[in-house]
Amino acid sequence: MATSTSKVTVTTTAQTIVSLDNVTQYVYLHTKGATYVGNTDVTTETGFLLDNDDHITITVPEGCALGAVASTGSHTLYVLTTRVD
Repeated sequence: MATSTSKVTVTTTAQTIVSLDNVTQYVYLHTKGATYVGNTDVTTETGFLLDNDDHITITVPEGCALGAVASTGSHTLYVLTTRVD
């Protein structure tokens, strides 16, 4: 089991925050601004909204990735990922 952390600047362009992997990943997110999460081409129409200061844990299955986008401006998203080997 390996754990990594990152601090991502989320903008109005969708970006990958958890890359595709061949193992299940447990992801803990803490947002400092309205963030939409979903697949790697997520939009504000298709994503799941996390409001400012929200926390969420997501299980990302093997072979899947996770993306994020902001509706306006840019802000910080803290990401903690644990890979289950």
